[in-house]
Amino acid sequence: MFLADGQSYHDHVKIVTVDSPLQEVLRRKTEEIKEEELHLAREIAAKLFLALKPYLPAAGLAAPQIGISKSIFIFSFDRDPKNLEVVINPSFVPVGNAQVKGWEGCFSVILSERTWKLANVPRYETIKVTFLNLDGQRVEKTLTGFAAKVFQHEYDHLQGIENIDRDDAVVKVFTTREELEKYMQEVKKEDATRYKRPGV
Repeated sequence: MFLADGQSYHDHVKIVTVDSPLQEVLRRKTEEIKEEELHLAREIAAKLFLALKPYLPAAGLAAPQIGISKSIFIFSFDRDPKNLEVVINPSFVPVGNAQVKGWEGCFSVILSERTWKLANVPRYETIKVTFLNLDGQRVEKTLTGFAAKVFQHEYDHLQGIENIDRDDAVVKVFTTREELEKYMQEVKKEDATRYKRPGV
């Protein structure tokens, strides 16, 4: 899952971590992408895919995590690279009040050189989402289970919120990256029981 130095990879695209000099971008609300900026969205999406490639299979990545304060992320409902989808200017509303608490890893935290943490965060179980795709078309979907969890996690990034900083988060601290990675394997097994393909 991790590279030797924890965060560097080809094409010099780096994931910004919470102990990085660039960490401020992680805690700033992003700017929406305008209609005439779709070409920029495509460039950012390409960088997000490049940045995530060394860590696949993976759930998603948001533009602030590569130092770009724009409202765009990629996510997958099942960590399968084939199902990664580009999301621009997203919004969501809960479907019902049901929430599920679960452990979440975040590349901006777990790739840190000094901060190895996971957050247990409540997320709505089912949400109705709206966003633009790379063609500028409006997309509406209903997400349930892991897909809803990931969408809300990445949406938080666009609001400048790290999961470990949420008021409702329970944070677990690990003394080594190996210990964290071992625990994450169990988290992924639990997540896999909640993989559900998005519905219209």
